[in-house]
Formats: sequence, structure tokens, C-alpha cells
Amino acid sequence: MEDRGSKEFRVRDLFSVPHFQNALLLGGEKGLDQPISRINVMEVPDVADWVRPGEFLMTTGYPFKHEPKLLVSLIAELARKGVVALGVKTKRFVETIPQEAVEAADHHGVPLIELPPSTSFSDAVREVMERVLVTESRDLAVLQGRVQRLSHVLLHGDGLPAFLNHLQAMIRNPIVLLEPDNGWTASADARQLCAAFTEQDWAAYRAKLRLESGAAPLGADGMRVHATAVLDEQMDAHLLLMFECDRQGGAVDTLTMNWAGRLLGLELRNMQARKKIEAKYLDQFMQDWVAGRIVALVDLRLRAEACGWELPDLGVYTVGVVSFRQGCPAVKELQELAVRLNRESAARRVEARWTVMEGELVVLLVSGQLPGDQEAGRYGHTVGLLAAVAVERDFVLCMGRDVKLRDQVPDSYRDAKRAASVREACRVAGDLIRYRDLGVYMLLYRLLGTEELEEYKRLYLKPLLELEGKPQGMLLNTLRTYFDCNCNVKETAERMFVHYNTIGYRLERIRNELGFRLDDPETKLLLQLAIKAHDIQR
Repeated sequence: MEDRGSKEFRVRDLFSVPHFQNALLLGGEKGLDQPISRINVMEVPDVADWVRPGEFLMTTGYPFKHEPKLLVSLIAELARKGVVALGVKTKRFVETIPQEAVEAADHHGVPLIELPPSTSFSDAVREVMERVLVTESRDLAVLQGRVQRLSHVLLHGDGLPAFLNHLQAMIRNPIVLLEPDNGWTASADARQLCAAFTEQDWAAYRAKLRLESGAAPLGADGMRVHATAVLDEQMDAHLLLMFECDRQGGAVDTLTMNWAGRLLGLELRNMQARKKIEAKYLDQFMQDWVAGRIVALVDLRLRAEACGWELPDLGVYTVGVVSFRQGCPAVKELQELAVRLNRESAARRVEARWTVMEGELVVLLVSGQLPGDQEAGRYGHTVGLLAAVAVERDFVLCMGRDVKLRDQVPDSYRDAKRAASVREACRVAGDLIRYRDLGVYMLLYRLLGTEELEEYKRLYLKPLLELEGKPQGMLLNTLRTYFDCNCNVKETAERMFVHYNTIGYRLERIRNELGFRLDDPETKLLLQLAIKAHDIQR
């Protein structure tokens, strides 16, 4: 059966102590249920600098013998410091306690107690502390039992929800583990509460914690929530929260939360370490698979299962390589980018796995059989994901061919690398380059630097190339634009911002220079290939 904690020694319990049976409560009645954690004696005027929260403070009134009304400002300061009660022994230095001090005690909720002249402070301290220590010893026994049970939950691998449910049963208040990004894991009674809070509510609560100490109101209802930092003292770390719904938390509950925070810190560190190891193993498996280092299909299946990667029996696999237009980042930066991309892919439920191979960022897309009209969307989601994460990078995603067999994934990787090389050499435009769409660029890439390609260009473009740099040098660009506009003279003129007749004159000049008819399909093909061959070597 779950313990309910020991009964704390509170201000109202003072009057059951023999040395306080003749004491008189003058004001501050609403603070009688505050727990006393220690007792102190004041005989100097600056005692407020030395008091601690939870203290019961006693004085003979000597610091105020000439001006008793200073008690008014003292009570306000003591309330701010967390002192739970003030006892003043009268008749020796202070004849009576001013009414203004009584009103201040009522206002701040600090019980103001008139102690009889016969009060012995040393005896009072001894008797009060005996009761406080008895209470604390009970609290320590309760705390020890709670910590043992919470440790047992974690050691047996029951998980964070079970841990939070046990903690809720002990403290009798809802419990939440708030993550740095304001995601949360909640105990049973806290889930409905958390569902009502927005991202802005959690952010505002964190901001309040920076101004207050461990507790702040949350949400429109101003529910008071106590926070314990997990892992470190930074306010943007994990926070263990107790919603003060069913009852006000006591000292043993606060200690329980502190210990629970320490235990959760250890558990989260272990979880993070496990995730790093699992991610590293999964990353190595993907690299071996894509590079073709896993020969047997049975080995591939076993390693995938060991990594927790459920591969579809009938699927489509595509490998992509990311090219960066302004130079490839360092390997460490690429690895950090891959980690963020994998995290974001999991959050968006995109079937993409990212890694770094041979100094390049590589992605493997895995999905079930997709109709042709959904294929472009699959690539588009990947490009959008990359753009959202690598916001400061100008990139091109080069995709290999789609394959349906797992042992063909290395072929898709080789195609992706070839597509990246062709794109760079041939200056193919676009953010997404698919291997199967490279077309004639694949042939031209193979011929780069050969005498045959140079001879081909000279055969079909020599007259126009000789005119470049001269007033007539617009002829080659005009022919290129003419072909891009599907041989439409009007559209060519609009794109080049010249008159329709000017394009007609240039086309006639081109026919005369080359000696070819531009309306012949075979001739157009030859000239287009020659222009592309010239462009990729410029």
C-alpha cells in the first residue's frame, strides 16, 4: 500500500508544545498550516539577511525597543524570505506589539505570536527541533521507500509512463516529464491536463520559471505547477512537473520530486546512450547495404531485423546523393546534417534514411509499391525535407533508378553517383535530378574530352562559333533559344526581348552560315546535340 507521508510539524502545532501553551496568536491566522523546518532567534536588526525559508523566528524585541513599528516592515521582509512565523517576547523590551504589526501579519499571512515573558528560548528551540527532527526522520524513511520503489521501476525496464504513474500515486498529484522541445510524457491523470496546453503555454511557463523559484502558474486557469530540472539546471532542459491539483505538496513530496529528477536524469542518459549506439549500428548497416558489402540476402534481412528496420517484402528502393552548388561541407557538418534529417524524417514519418558515404550526403528511400503519379510526390517530400533542414545550403538531389529487389540497392547508389557527376559536368538545371531523366546527357558525358566530340562540334557549329565575340555573335544564342522555344519564332523573340523580324533575319543568316535547313527534323537533332556538347564544355 502506498504511503501518504508523515504529518509535518506546522505553525499551529506550536501551541501544543509546553513552552508555547501560554503564547497568544495576534495575527496571520491564514499561515498556521505552514510547515516549520527550523527555529531561529533574532537579536539584531538585520536578521532578515540571515533567515531561511521554513523558519520560525523568535525575538525579545530588543532591536525594536525604541521603535516597535519597525516590526511592520520586518514582517513584510520575512514573508518575502519564506519565514513561516514570528514570535515576540513582550514586557522586557517591547511592552505591547503595535496594531500595525498585527495588520501586517494578517496581510502577509505570517502568524505573529506574542510569547510570555517567562519563555526560555533555549528550551523552546530544543522542544521545537525535537518535533521537527522526528518529523524529518519519518520523512526520510518515507523518502527512502519511495526512492527504492521508483528505482525498481526503472531497473525492471517498465518505462517512463510507468515511472510517472508510480510517482503520481506517491505524491497524489499529476506528473509530467516536459521535454526541451516542449513535447511531454504524462502520468495517467496528467494527460488530459497537458492536452489543453499549447506550445505557447509551455514556453510562457518556462519563462516564468526563470523569474520564480521552482513553481509558477500554468495556463489560463493559473494552476500552480512545481518544476524539478532533470539532467542539469538549465531551464530549457527536461523538467519534471507536479500539478498541484488534488493536494498541496509537502516537504517529503518535494524531496521525492528531487530524487525522481535525479533518477530520471540517469535513465535519460542511458536512453540517449542506447539511441546513439543503435543509430551508429543502423548507420553502419545502411552504408554496408548501399555500398554492396552485404552479399547474402539472409544476412541483409537479419541485420535489418537486428536494427529494428522493418523492410517491406514488396517495396521500392531508391538511393539519392546530395550535391552542393557552393562546395561540399566538411564531413563533420554532413554527419550533423544527417542526424537532423533522420530525426526530422522520423517526426514527419517520411520513409527516408540519411547517412554520409565517401564524403557525400546519401539518402535511401524505402516504400511500398507506388503508382506512377505518386512517385514525383515521394521525391518532392524528400527535397522539401532537405530544404527545411539545410536552409543555408544550395543543393541538388540526384536520385538513382528505382529498384524492387533489396540486392539491387547498390545499383541505385551507383546510378545516383553517376547522375551527380553528369549533373555537375553537364550543368543540368534543377533541384531534383533523376538518373532516368538525364537522357542525352548520359551519352555526352561519356564523350567529354574525346576528339570525336570536338570534331562533331566543329562539323556542325564552326561558323557560328567563329562569330562569337563579334557583333554577329548572337547567332548561336539565338539558335539555342529557338530550339528551347520549340522552334516558335514569336516566343523566341519575346524571350530574347527583340523584334519578331530580328529573329527571322538571324535565322536566315544561320541557315546561310551553316548551309543546313532548320525545318528538317534530322538536322534539328544534330544541331541540338552539337549545342549541348558545346554548352557542357564551356
